[in-house]
Order: sequence, then C-alpha cells, then structure tokens
Amino acid sequence: MALVKFADFHCDTLLNIHSRGLDFAAGNNFGHLDLPRLKEINCVFQCFAVFCDPKFGQEAALRRALRLLNVAKEKIFSLPDVVWVKSGADIDAALQQGKLAGLLSIEGADFLGDDLFLLDLVYSLGVRLITLTWNGRNTIADGIMVGDNAGGLTAFGVRAVRKMQELNIIVDVSHLAERGFWDVSKIAVKPFVASHSNAWEICPHPRNLKDDQIREIARHKGLIGMNLCPSFVAESRKDQTLTTLVKHISHIASVAGPEVICLGCDWDGITRLPEGMNDVRDILEIADILARAGFSAKEIGAICSDNLLNFLRENLGQDAI
Repeated sequence: MALVKFADFHCDTLLNIHSRGLDFAAGNNFGHLDLPRLKEINCVFQCFAVFCDPKFGQEAALRRALRLLNVAKEKIFSLPDVVWVKSGADIDAALQQGKLAGLLSIEGADFLGDDLFLLDLVYSLGVRLITLTWNGRNTIADGIMVGDNAGGLTAFGVRAVRKMQELNIIVDVSHLAERGFWDVSKIAVKPFVASHSNAWEICPHPRNLKDDQIREIARHKGLIGMNLCPSFVAESRKDQTLTTLVKHISHIASVAGPEVICLGCDWDGITRLPEGMNDVRDILEIADILARAGFSAKEIGAICSDNLLNFLRENLGQDAI
C-alpha cells in the first residue's frame, strides 16, 4: 500500500514531558510518542491535550493548565520542525514545509470555574479545542462516571459552549454524560467532536458512543476519533486488538459514513495499548487491516488523516493570533 499519512486528535504526551522529563525532540525509550517516532510513521498532525484533573479544584486546575500550556510552548512549539496550529491556514503551511502540525487542547474545563473570560485567555494562549468534562462533574456538566443520575449542561455550561463556538474553540464531548451530549447537540451552531471515543455497539463501555450519538455528530459535520484504550475496544482482553478497533470503524462507517471517522488514539493517556502494540509506530498496521476490511485506499487515507485535516481547515478559522 502507498505511504499513508497519519493525523491524531488526542494524546497526553505533555504529562510525560512535564512530569517524566521526556525530550520531545529526541528519541526516547519510554512513552508512546515523540517527534522522531511521529516522523517515522509519517504523522503530519498531533493534538496535544492539557489534562486538568478535577481533583485539583478550579484554581489549582487553572494554574496547572497554564503551566502545561507553557511547557507546550517551550518544549514542543519552539522546535523548528513543528508548526503551532492556530488557524486552518496553519495546517497547509505545515504540510508544505514538511513539518509536524500541532494543536493545543484542554481536557476537562474544570479550570473555568464560573468565569467565561478564561475562555478568551486560553484562546489567546493558543488553545483551539476543549473537552468539556473529564469523568466527573464540573461547572459545565457531568462526566460519564457521575452515574445514572448524571445531569446535562448547566446554565453556565450552555453559555460556555456558545462562547467556545463564537471563538472557534472546538467543543469536544468525549467523557461527557449522555444528557450533556444531547444538550450540546441542541445548542451547537457549529460542528462538535468526540475526539477520543469508540462505538458502544461494539463495546458497551460508558465512554463509547451509541448509534444515535454517532448519527448526531455526523449531522453536525463533526468527527469521532478512534481510541486505543483497551477497555473501550473490547470487553475481553483477547479481543483488545487493532483488528477489533477496525470493527468499531466499520460499524461507525455503516451508521454515519467513513467521513465522520478519524484517529484519537489517547497516546500516553492510557497505561496499556491493545495487544501487540508498544508505541505510536505500531499504528502503521491499521492501514492494512482497514484494507482487508474492505476500505478503499481513499477511505483509508481519509480515516488516517484527511478527514481530520479537512475538518481543521474548515473549522479553526483563518486568522492566526
């Protein structure tokens, strides 16, 4: 098969850089990825998440977010082979220069508290996607682990989602409880995404999306990023493989079309990868598995990179700051 480009919508590698001393520019013998390994697999785009653990509380979460944003600026986006993506035009600039395009996101809006101004602040600092919740509750909504009584968007959450879309900050519903998902779908005037979630029909985990949710994301012209977390791939360990992940892809394609699918692997955010995988280089095999599952070369290219790159071109706006 011809060389496939890769683009990925979610990693937590910033935690390794900040806490474990990973040198992103150099080869490392730990972690799932770094710049040399991304280059090795022809990865042209990576979204880097700032994880705000809700256990910190709002003020500490804000301080941590600002600290990690600065780590990203100094350790990733200062590198000559990386382009900081803040607008749609930056995607093509990176591709034309043969550099890695990198996007900044925040996972969990706990840093906000009740202050919408902080959305303007993080936008000015280069953030272009926010995952509304992690697994618990914050001032925006409830995450999936709140349980059967999980609520939807709060009044502040409604205002926050609207403000994010005004700013062209992409709204991410991964981790969001189902009621919150449907509240977002009701008020969204622009596409929203599930950056790292799979199909509930293949693996009935609360973090995965039901078919009606998949259709709704597609209706809004959004994207779903396929997650490598083994427990989201299959209930049985023997089935926690890339082959099973492709079953998720096939199912979502049958429900809403292949154009809604991208990769959101959750590199460095999970302690274990599917069977037979050690790091980002092992994602190369997915192209052959997709081909054996009946996907065309064009569809494989779309799933592995083009769907995500085109989405960003269309939804980030064209004015960099």
